[in-house]
Amino acid sequence: MAELTSIIYAESLLDVSEEMGNTDEIKKELIDLRELFEKNADLYDFYVTPKINKENKKEVLKGIFADKLSPITLNLLCVLLDKRRAMEFSGVVRQYERLVSEKNNEVAGVVYLAKPCSDELLAKLEKRLSEVTGKNLKLKVSIDPSLVGGIKVKIGDNVVDATIASQLREMKGTIDNIIL
Repeated sequence: MAELTSIIYAESLLDVSEEMGNTDEIKKELIDLRELFEKNADLYDFYVTPKINKENKKEVLKGIFADKLSPITLNLLCVLLDKRRAMEFSGVVRQYERLVSEKNNEVAGVVYLAKPCSDELLAKLEKRLSEVTGKNLKLKVSIDPSLVGGIKVKIGDNVVDATIASQLREMKGTIDNIIL
């Protein structure tokens, strides 16, 4: 039920943000606000607790965020309070991110490397993989020294493993089969 509620609020928010032409700005604000709530448990607890009057909460939120958030984002916080759905905030953000990504034909991926690479190389890899997949690919880098070298890319359920470690495992399996 909570996921359905989050989807409904996210869809409404997307409609409004598209109408206003600031979809990506709202997405960034929501992500930043979610991170703020995660880092500041007291602020989040204040926002979600039913013990404090929602009108008082709205006044405090407006005082804190009036010049930092767009009216759309601030309004979402207030609507969630009015509808007693403040606990759904993170779910709404997650669903909004998903909807915006779908709208922008974006897909997230992870590239696993044995050691860090330059931003230039990562940008080239993103561009090439975007061409291959036909999607706007956003890669996150994960460093795993056990890979020895090479690269492993995970996009959705698809994995391409061109690491030295996987090639060594494959060679070992081949040698084991020959010896038996």
